[in-house]
Amino acid sequence: MASTSSSDHTASSTSTQDALVLRMDTAARKLLTAGTTEVDTQAELQTMCLPITALWCRILRFDPAVPDWPDRDRCVVPSSAMLPLLAAMLRLTAPDAHGLSPTTLEYGQHPAVEIATGPAGQGMAAAAGMALAEQQLANRYGRSLVNHRTWVLARDSDLATGVALEAAQLASRFGLNRMAVLVCPSPLTDPTDFSDSLARFSASGWSVRKVRAHDLGAIMAALQAILRARKPTLLACMPECCSPLPDMPPEEELTGPWSPTARRGSSIRRSWLRRLAQHRARADFEREQLGKARQTMREDWGRVWRQTMRTAPNGSTQQAAFAGLRSLSILRQDVTILAATSSTRSSRRANLPAPFGHAAQPCGIQEHGMAGMLNGMARHGGVLPCGVAGMMTIDRMRSALRMTALMRSKVLYLLTDDGLALSDNGGGWQPVEQLASLRAMPHLAVFRPACAEETFACWQAALNWPEGPALLILCPHPPPPRASRRAGHYGGPSHGGYLISCGTGPRHVTLMASGPEVAIATQAGQHLSQQGLNVAVVSIPCWEVFAQQPATYRSAVLGREGLRVGIEAASSFGWERWLGAEGIFIGMDDFGISAPANAVYERFGITAGAICEKVLTRLLAAGAQKDPSLTAPTPSRLEDLDMSLTITRL
Repeated sequence: MASTSSSDHTASSTSTQDALVLRMDTAARKLLTAGTTEVDTQAELQTMCLPITALWCRILRFDPAVPDWPDRDRCVVPSSAMLPLLAAMLRLTAPDAHGLSPTTLEYGQHPAVEIATGPAGQGMAAAAGMALAEQQLANRYGRSLVNHRTWVLARDSDLATGVALEAAQLASRFGLNRMAVLVCPSPLTDPTDFSDSLARFSASGWSVRKVRAHDLGAIMAALQAILRARKPTLLACMPECCSPLPDMPPEEELTGPWSPTARRGSSIRRSWLRRLAQHRARADFEREQLGKARQTMREDWGRVWRQTMRTAPNGSTQQAAFAGLRSLSILRQDVTILAATSSTRSSRRANLPAPFGHAAQPCGIQEHGMAGMLNGMARHGGVLPCGVAGMMTIDRMRSALRMTALMRSKVLYLLTDDGLALSDNGGGWQPVEQLASLRAMPHLAVFRPACAEETFACWQAALNWPEGPALLILCPHPPPPRASRRAGHYGGPSHGGYLISCGTGPRHVTLMASGPEVAIATQAGQHLSQQGLNVAVVSIPCWEVFAQQPATYRSAVLGREGLRVGIEAASSFGWERWLGAEGIFIGMDDFGISAPANAVYERFGITAGAICEKVLTRLLAAGAQKDPSLTAPTPSRLEDLDMSLTITRL
């Protein structure tokens, strides 16, 4: 009798909970019907309404009173078309959310909105990044503090994108079994195309399930199976004809039935807070959630970095950045590195040791999916995501990087093989417009250091960049010995731009450069100084940081008089900002050729001799100097003057 009574009680409890889900499903459908979405989108919302309602009522770890507590389930809605469902759920669960609508649910307007809406597939990749961050934190702190899941309300168009498939493959490779995607076919989608998308995810190592979208029992069984799955899961909710909506009481009278959901979320959060209070790593956990480092971090980082650089074979900016990343991962356990195959090509070519150690997660050639995951890791919190990839692959990552900048997420990128490092592979591999396009992206800081010491200063500035993501663009070739260390005549790399050298008296010429071209500008400046000119050499590793400096500092660095010359192995687009109307630019405004880097530099006139000739020609034409002794060095004198390009092939 006791066993029968227990079974009856369980059945009665389940029946009551199912009735609650159905009741709330009806209320949510009415809210969706009252919206102004298109007919096809309305059909998708109605199809997904019961599965999402069941998820929120019975499964989701969500406290309406504190929707952003660290161990909450992440519910990712990457498409604006699906936002009405999220608005309906929040309106029916949160006590103060009755005024919510999809238009007020943009990113940053409500804490329950995990990411900004964007191009198809980006939300899938970001959700995979959130699941990876959860996995990393759980491995570090245990399931007593980190025990949540990532749910995605996707559209079928998300599944068909390349970035989503790349992220799906990475999620399977990393074993992200706490990630689940709920999706339904659009009325406009060919059923064969939808089946093909499901097959691709299945082939990528996902558990793919189908369920009737209006069968609550089947939905609950599928959701429970997701909780036990050992793979990431894709749940396809298939539409079917549904019965008319029954008459329901006014929405205000439905607040009571939802209180069990609110109480469940509140109870889970309070239990978690008690465990956090007793956890021995509480201080580290809370500090990482805030994205803060230890007070001694700056000094320790510099010390460990210098120790690592003692064994660096060439002291290039690429080697210095790798050393900085290794040092940072030693001192900060929240650092998580995703590395693409393209980032380690030059290291393997030079027979160097693995630059990232055990801290890196290899992502193959799936840079786009990797970049989207970095975005989600940053939005999850508790980790500092760092991505490493080749410079030329930035075009594949641009959409994800744009989303990162849009949400001002802290993500650090190391882009290897900068400049003309791959010149012998063809002009198509030579970055021409990439620097200009990256500098045009709001909230993104682009660092292009010239030497090892400058690289470490840029590392620190990138970590402290307050507006969002930061990029370090790196060259694998060592700078000339005399250019490897420089204290700076005025200012420093942390200011974004600084004065390397300058004579006394009125300034005749200011040579400005970044990256490997700083060494060339320095050599050109030495020869022009021998001609009796007062020449200033300026390194501008980061335009964005330099633009934030006071106007007096920028004027002191760039000078208020004389000819300004910009030197960079890239497009001239944007340089007029620093050159002014009368300045000249020496760089690349066309694609290069298949040749060694030295030959390409000479073709575009990015050599010390060519720079001197252009500067002197301009000064003589302007009548600024009448001294006949002012002559540009001839090619035969380049070797004697040590003006030739010192970048050599590895």
